[in-house]
Amino acid sequence: MKAKASVAQERAAVPALVVDGHSVIFAWKELRDLHTRSPNQARRLLAGWLQQLHDSGAWSVILVFDGRFGSRRERIEPASGEMVVAYSTPDCTADSLIEAFVSQQRDRERVTVITADQAERRSVEALGAWCSSPEWLSSELEEQRENVEEALVRIHRKARW
Repeated sequence: MKAKASVAQERAAVPALVVDGHSVIFAWKELRDLHTRSPNQARRLLAGWLQQLHDSGAWSVILVFDGRFGSRRERIEPASGEMVVAYSTPDCTADSLIEAFVSQQRDRERVTVITADQAERRSVEALGAWCSSPEWLSSELEEQRENVEEALVRIHRKARW
């Protein structure tokens, strides 16, 4: 098993994917519909999908929501290779939390923010990071699912039962 410091160093080399959670939820019909019935369940479902992307090692995922629930934060501090789920404090927005995180990064070009909010997009890009849409994130998640399925098929074929 790898030491926590080793995992953190490996994660530092992986690009960061910062997801504006409610922006994505309201952009995707399935999650938007679920959110009307059960906001907490919609947030958990999105977090579960993003956890798979994080676990793939392709991205270090940070999911940010406007706060009222969970562990409220004034800043995002990824640690020990875990996916971060952050809720802003009541006097702060998810957008400001995301912008503060981006501004603290040395390699801002290794940060991609997912949002449908055009004002947030302009702010993040002005700081030197990348922005992509919730639609792009959907295609990235689908590609990751396909990669996992292909890997499982290859493993199954090689297995000697």
